[in-house]
Amino acid sequence: MFCVNDYVIYGSEGVCRVESIGRPEISGLDMAKDYYTLSPVYRSGKIYTPVDSTIRMRSVITKNQVEQIIDDIDEISSELDVPKDAKLATNFYRELVRTYECRNLITLIKYVFEKQRAFAAVKRNMPAVDMKFFKIAEEMIANEFGFVLGIDPKEVKTYIASKRERRDAVKA
Repeated sequence: MFCVNDYVIYGSEGVCRVESIGRPEISGLDMAKDYYTLSPVYRSGKIYTPVDSTIRMRSVITKNQVEQIIDDIDEISSELDVPKDAKLATNFYRELVRTYECRNLITLIKYVFEKQRAFAAVKRNMPAVDMKFFKIAEEMIANEFGFVLGIDPKEVKTYIASKRERRDAVKA
């Protein structure tokens, strides 16, 4: 169970602060259940979700975990067995994204990025489903990493690139 003021990843909503835990007096909610009241970090509004919700919720990763993931990017697999059928591919990507695990999201990003390079080499357009989930995964990573690192999510790509450049310079 999470505590008030904890930061969590709540489904595709991303980073949220647990504002309160209890039984909010809002019509339509089951008054016999406790709810988390969540405040999304990157948009306005409130989310009310049962404490026993089936929607995946986890603690935000730590700064050390972010740094380790960035250090491990080259070792994170880019291999996925994505079905060729667009509908099946959509379901495959949706389930992968719904794990809300950073390493899975990076695998998806790397897979689509490599596929995009291969398609560009033969002057083909990328399937829309690939690009849709690429953008979703990229935004989810940027939001969580940005929050943890205390930077704007738009700066995460630059942060990762500069950290990797510094690492590579030290190796050389």
